[in-house]
Amino acid sequence: MHRASRYRLYPNQTQARQFVQLCGAGRFVYNELLAEQKREYARFEGGERERPGFSEFDFARRYARLKAQEGHEWLRELSSVVVRGTGAFPLGAAFAHFSRRIREGKKGKQAGFPRFKVKGRSRESFTIPEDVKVRNKRLWVPKVGWIRMNRKAASRTRGADPWDGGEAKVAVVYRELDKWYVSVLWEVPDPDWRWHGGVCGLDRNSENLAADWIGGQKLIQIPYERIKKYEARTRHCQWRASRREWIELMNDAGEPVCTKSGKPVKVASNRRRQLQQRAAKAKRKAAEIRKDFSHQCSADLARLFGHIVLEELDVQAMRRSARGTREKPGKCVKAKSALNRKMAQFSCMGMVDRFLQYKAMDLIRVPARNTSRACAECGHVDKDNRKEQARFICLACGHTDNADANAARNILNLGLEKLLAGGAPVTGRGEDNEAGAFFMECLVDTVNDPSTMQWNYRDRPEFHTIS
Repeated sequence: MHRASRYRLYPNQTQARQFVQLCGAGRFVYNELLAEQKREYARFEGGERERPGFSEFDFARRYARLKAQEGHEWLRELSSVVVRGTGAFPLGAAFAHFSRRIREGKKGKQAGFPRFKVKGRSRESFTIPEDVKVRNKRLWVPKVGWIRMNRKAASRTRGADPWDGGEAKVAVVYRELDKWYVSVLWEVPDPDWRWHGGVCGLDRNSENLAADWIGGQKLIQIPYERIKKYEARTRHCQWRASRREWIELMNDAGEPVCTKSGKPVKVASNRRRQLQQRAAKAKRKAAEIRKDFSHQCSADLARLFGHIVLEELDVQAMRRSARGTREKPGKCVKAKSALNRKMAQFSCMGMVDRFLQYKAMDLIRVPARNTSRACAECGHVDKDNRKEQARFICLACGHTDNADANAARNILNLGLEKLLAGGAPVTGRGEDNEAGAFFMECLVDTVNDPSTMQWNYRDRPEFHTIS
């Protein structure tokens, strides 16, 4: 099992300059190898040569030839392990992902053909792919030396390796808001998780998460006000920065620097740059709040329940614009735009899903059709059941409940039906297992469950199918 932890680095001025050189070298190698790959493939299409390879091994050999060329002596002064792991290996992984998306049927821009990295736009980072050393609150960077880390690196409870016997495998050093951080990937022993059959249905929306299990339910509120404060601060700083000036870039002789077309190059003034940094800091704080909430929520659910049932949602498609085209204009464009903005700034739907994929013991996915419109008591489906956004009132049986809690209960029912049918769920930490037979036989003693009671799933009432 692999786990990651992040630390703050405190390099001196010389080490910081070497960090920048490593980031630039990795970006240079990535762009050079990508340009060479395009040229070789054009020759292949012209029938001049065989089809070029695009694996990590192929790009590693090309990097060795690139480093030996005249004019690239400066590459030999840097660590080959770090530069190869930053430039050649990521390009091979990018082409592997591109090939996989082509096989899955995606074409054109959606397939994600590797693009060139641009200084100032791409994240400044470099990778230590092997022989990572983290000792005594210090990180070893080849041909740079030991780098001092923050004090949390010595703690077993805050920010350090909290797993006994963990081994550091890969480290990624990156710069964020003029500060250096390192993310270390640890290989840790598999935890001794006690298997239990608790099942939880989870409904996700832009404001909260609704969890429903046999014996109780809970609405988990997203920290909306905290995120809203930093998002507002971000917009205010961006507005103030937009009213600051751009200044012309001067060379050492005091003359303006111009582009090839003769236009002067303009850069942000000091005040504009300061406000941009303040906006970026506030935006990062909002993102950290969302990430922290998603980690804590997914970890609690994974500890309390053995099976977690989620809807099959395409979050990226849900955030698409409803503007339409000039021939076929969309409807309710402003309302959909506001919803998309709310989902982008406050929702944790996709992040919770990603975290549960590796934290949960078993992850079960069910169709999302009519889970919000169907009654959890009688199964009646009608869009008028949700005339109010927050309340669900069944027109057939009169059942009244919170709309999100009712949807979570429907999701739970679908998951239970799938388990009782004997289907093996999508596995998170373990491998595929015949959970249906185990689920039917065992009487689950849920010591960690919030209801603090024994659950007998054979006493569950008949489940209602949602059409």
